[in-house]
Amino acid sequence: MLVVAIGVGWSTVFGVAQVSDRPAVFLAAGLAAYGAVLAAGGWLLTRRLSTRAATRARIVWAAVSAALVLVPTAWALIAPNAPRAVPDPAGLRHWALPDGTRLAALLVPARPRATGDPIVFLHGGPGVADMDHDAPVLGKLADTGRDVWLYDQLGTGRSSRLADPSGYSLERDVADLEQVRRRIGADRIVLIGHSYGATLAANYLARHPERVSRVVFSSPGRLVPQVGDVSGTGMIGRLDTRQQLAVFGSILSPRAMLTWNLVRANPRAAHALSGDDEMDARFATLYRQSAPGLVCADSPTPPTPARPGFYANQVPLASTRQADDIRPTLAGLRVPALILKGACDYLPWSFATDYRRSVPGSQLIFFDRAGHQTYVEQEAEFLAVVRAFLTGAPSPVPPWQGAEPPSNYQGVR
Repeated sequence: MLVVAIGVGWSTVFGVAQVSDRPAVFLAAGLAAYGAVLAAGGWLLTRRLSTRAATRARIVWAAVSAALVLVPTAWALIAPNAPRAVPDPAGLRHWALPDGTRLAALLVPARPRATGDPIVFLHGGPGVADMDHDAPVLGKLADTGRDVWLYDQLGTGRSSRLADPSGYSLERDVADLEQVRRRIGADRIVLIGHSYGATLAANYLARHPERVSRVVFSSPGRLVPQVGDVSGTGMIGRLDTRQQLAVFGSILSPRAMLTWNLVRANPRAAHALSGDDEMDARFATLYRQSAPGLVCADSPTPPTPARPGFYANQVPLASTRQADDIRPTLAGLRVPALILKGACDYLPWSFATDYRRSVPGSQLIFFDRAGHQTYVEQEAEFLAVVRAFLTGAPSPVPPWQGAEPPSNYQGVR
């Protein structure tokens, strides 16, 4: 009976949340449904007892039932601390978009002067901006005579959060990237997209091919996002038992679990219950706990971004609308493209080969001592390969030609 009551209460919360984003309404509805089922169940189970025995049994039943729901509910009302504050990097600027939101951007000027199309780096996630640690690495490409721009996508890092989180989407990120190009004032740009940033780069390329002169897909995410895709959780399987327990402890805390599920029912209801500061802090903790799964076993754990964007990450992943298949469009383009894949990247090998099949003339470079964070784990090799690609020189690492991964590939095929 308790299981039935919990199930009914839980279902009521999410059912009501689809029509009301007021926490007091959907939480009260869930508690009322839970209480009603328990009251009916208690009466049915004790109706044949004597009056005194029935009374005692109903009191015990009510106390146990209340404790089972009220303790987790009280726990769910406790919010964690806000994300830690970090100083802005020197030269940070904020660009206003047409709807009033703002993107945080940083320029590393070309050295000795700009002679080529500017580079725009697209971080991963979605929602995992880490300008503080990305700029020192990617900025070194300024020695190719190109300005290097980094920016935090909407809803993450130092950029604006949306009041209505249902506005986060791949389509919005593509539109924002076009606004970034216009703000830079470049007719054409070079894109370096990491993980989800590669997905964003490919979709921008499909919609604005005349604006891209070269593109690098680093540890690429799925080319065409799929509804219900769980490939992004593959890093957890690479953690040891202690690390996995820490991750599950963060995910399964009552408030976090409630919010994660509410995102799928109604992002506005989730946001009303747990705001950006709270969920960004939870997301940063989860990233830190799962970060060892991003890299090879003998590599240092990558640093944790100061403020990843929870809703910018979860809302697009929870979308039930199938993304447009951009492969037919890409097949007709002739834009130089480079694909970078590490030996222990947690994302499947098939993602990289999908890019290679879909983007004519693209080359796949395999890094045998890197995981998902290639530019962190093998910085010198990464920069050498990308510099050669940008300047038209032969790659210091020969392209991988096979459909199957090398024998020392450790990830999912």
